[in-house]
This record gives sequence, C-alpha cells and structure tokens, in this order.
Amino acid sequence: MDKIIEVIKACRSKWLTMLDELTVNQLNIIPPGFNNNLVWQLGHVIVSQQILCYRLAGQKFVINEDLIDRYKNGSKPENDISEAEINLLKGYMLSTINQLEIDLANGLFANYTPYTISTYAGFTLTNINDALTFIVSHDALHYGCSMGLKRLV
Repeated sequence: MDKIIEVIKACRSKWLTMLDELTVNQLNIIPPGFNNNLVWQLGHVIVSQQILCYRLAGQKFVINEDLIDRYKNGSKPENDISEAEINLLKGYMLSTINQLEIDLANGLFANYTPYTISTYAGFTLTNINDALTFIVSHDALHYGCSMGLKRLV
C-alpha cells in the first residue's frame, strides 16, 4: 500500500511542476476537438479519488463538495476557472493523498461498496485496495492527457 501511495504522490508532484509552467489563461484553454482543459483534468482526478475512496466507503469528502459536480465523470468546464480555484485544486493534489494515507492507517475504508467503473468496462472495485490500484492508472491516464493538452496551449 505504501508504494501505491508513493506512486500517486510522485505522479501528482510531477503534474504540479508541469502546471506551474503555465498561465491561468493557458490552463483554461479548451483546444479544438477537446471537451475539457488542463484545470478540468486536475479537478477530475481529485474528485474521482474522493468519490472512489470516500463516498464508496460512506465517508465525508475531504474537499469542498461544490467541486464534485464540476469535475465528476461526464462533466466539462462551463466557464473559465478562476486563479483562486486553480490554486485550491493544486493544493488538493497532494493534501488529499496525505489525508488518504492517514485515513487508511485509521481504517476509515472498511465498509466499501463495490463499484463497476466506466473507464475500463466491466472492472469492479470491491475494496479500498482496488480503488487505490485504479487511481494509479487513472491519474496516469489524465496526466498523459494533460501533457498532450499542454502542447496545444
């Protein structure tokens, strides 16, 4: 489990370094042919982790709940995202994983509701370990998308 958390943190740290090279305007650009932008990618991985770990275990989110609908699966940016919200999301990238690590140690995820994800058809998460394994893949998928988006902005 420690290695999985370490990989998630490494990916997110690298991602934050990449984002720090861009302006607020660049982070908000939705290139032709795309449905979202770099900020949405960031918010989406944060919200997905919260849903897959906390909601499915019957726990409260550790992020502002207003973000859930804006960045959940199937959403897309409706307006430019403010610098304040971008900074909030950047802060959540690692703070949510640090809190997750604490909550794992405290056994917060014992009552996990199985969930079949849409990203990989037919793949069901049955416990928190499955969720964390998926999050590694999901974060990497969206980091890759973000690297592509960065080239277009």
